[in-house]
Amino acid sequence: MINFQKLWDKSGTKDDEYARQYPQYIKTNEKLVSLVDVRPGQVIVDLACGTWMTTEAVLKTCPNVRKVYAVDFSEDMLRVAKTRIKAENVAFIHADATDLVGHFPEKVDLALCNSSFWQFDDRSAIIRAIRTVLKDGGIFVFNLNQQFYDFGAPEANQKVIIDAIYEEMRKRGFEVTGGLKEKMTKEEIEELFASAGFTLAKTARYDVGPRSLDDFLNFFTIPATATFFEKVPERAARNPEHSP
Repeated sequence: MINFQKLWDKSGTKDDEYARQYPQYIKTNEKLVSLVDVRPGQVIVDLACGTWMTTEAVLKTCPNVRKVYAVDFSEDMLRVAKTRIKAENVAFIHADATDLVGHFPEKVDLALCNSSFWQFDDRSAIIRAIRTVLKDGGIFVFNLNQQFYDFGAPEANQKVIIDAIYEEMRKRGFEVTGGLKEKMTKEEIEELFASAGFTLAKTARYDVGPRSLDDFLNFFTIPATATFFEKVPERAARNPEHSP
């Protein structure tokens, strides 16, 4: 079984380097925050906050929010985030996304989750936890990329690349663990959230634009985004001639 905690605790520096160099996270965070009306005095949760970018996008939009609780289960990701965000109205919380109760002294107006929701194994538990900490009328905003949501469009390039990596790994005698999770339809998402008392208010499709090969290669140097390399020695992952 893949140990995501271990992988994310090795990913802080690499994830931060990638996020600052390539546009994917910058664009998705800006879009996520633009979908809601962030106002002064609000209390916000940045769920699975990673190294800093969603919280930064919130503060750029509205620096006078009352509080941002930046939550992540990885101490390494929070370590990097604390070097990037120094605002007094931000509190960093080391917690699992299923265990939010008791970490905030108040109910929250808005919960944001960028590029992480599809990685949770127990999505129902996550949704229930979020519903518990939100105020009545509170809003949860998240995104899914094309690998994990059925847009009825051609497969994303990233899936094509991952499938090719799996094929090459098998050729070289490495065991492929994990794999891509099944896609969700809009109806499945609505049913999942309705079970916790949410109503799907709106959806928006957003194209971050073409990604370069250099972008993909650097993305897969982050241990937690390339779980298929977990048991592959680094020299084998980088040298196509090397086999077990």
